[in-house]
Amino acid sequence: MAGEGPMLQNTVFDWIVSGRVPKQSNELQSAVSLSCTTTDIHNLLTRFWELETCRSNSTQSVEESACEMLFAQTVARDDSGRFVVTLPKREFILQQIGDSKDIALRRFAGLERRFQSNFELRLRYTEIILEFQQLGHMKEVMSQTDEHPVFYLPHHAVLKPDSTTTKLRVVFDASCKSSSGVSLNDALMVGPVVQEDLLSITIRFRLHPVAIVADIEKMYRMIKVLPFDQHLQRILWRDSVNEPVRLFELTAVTYSTASAPYLATKCLQRLAEDGLQSFPRAACALKKDFYVDDMLTGAGNIEDGKQLTKEMIVLTNSGGFTLRKWASNCPTLLADLPPSLLDDRHLS
Repeated sequence: MAGEGPMLQNTVFDWIVSGRVPKQSNELQSAVSLSCTTTDIHNLLTRFWELETCRSNSTQSVEESACEMLFAQTVARDDSGRFVVTLPKREFILQQIGDSKDIALRRFAGLERRFQSNFELRLRYTEIILEFQQLGHMKEVMSQTDEHPVFYLPHHAVLKPDSTTTKLRVVFDASCKSSSGVSLNDALMVGPVVQEDLLSITIRFRLHPVAIVADIEKMYRMIKVLPFDQHLQRILWRDSVNEPVRLFELTAVTYSTASAPYLATKCLQRLAEDGLQSFPRAACALKKDFYVDDMLTGAGNIEDGKQLTKEMIVLTNSGGFTLRKWASNCPTLLADLPPSLLDDRHLS
């Protein structure tokens, strides 16, 4: 019973005594904490933190495990070091994909009507599509077969006037339904999250005396898709309304497809593993200090920061990735980098 004196309680840490102790003197105040347990203190602290964080054992779903297994069995790197992956497909749903060309044609006709009233939009859009072709991120289909399911991706323009790098983005709609009501994203597995959570990354970032940030340019498009899967990424295009509509296939991992984030981040994790022996600092940062394509890392001093920066550039370049928009709270750390790779903003 609660009274003026201490109270005995049975808690998850066994019995404890707490409460007020009667005053013996007006000039002396005292507090008493008593505990008695036969349980090892290490086990008690472990239980405490588990309760505080509500942490549970991490388990992957059957589909996530299948993605991991498929990636491990099929991932490769070409002669230039770029990653080549297969799309993680739900084969049963994939077979249910209906005709998608008709809706893609109607959406493309709508895009061209938009071009008629905005010549600058057409010009910039055409430049992006031309870049896709020049970089080998898409190729023209010269002959067609019906051996495998195909999917035509409608595409449209997204304007980002405030962006410092990409004012216009071409977005491919992998969630568009085919005639059967099934989209490409319905037929793709999503995959597990393989990077650390953003809170852990940002807290660790704030602890570095020297802060370093950057991001990967066109990360998704730097990863190739096996030719066997490219028929699922077909698009329609023509440079002029006076030309016939042409058929292309995207040859790289495509933004907006359900599996793209997993495939891209998994390739970064594999690159970190491949470079662990040669570039230990950069490999550790690549594995723990990236959130999708954004790097939030740092070092204890400028010299260590310079070494980390050099290693990171070599390591990411070896996988076909280019880091850009570099910034630091110590500008001298980035003095040797080309101005084109630097961010105009500065960390405070």
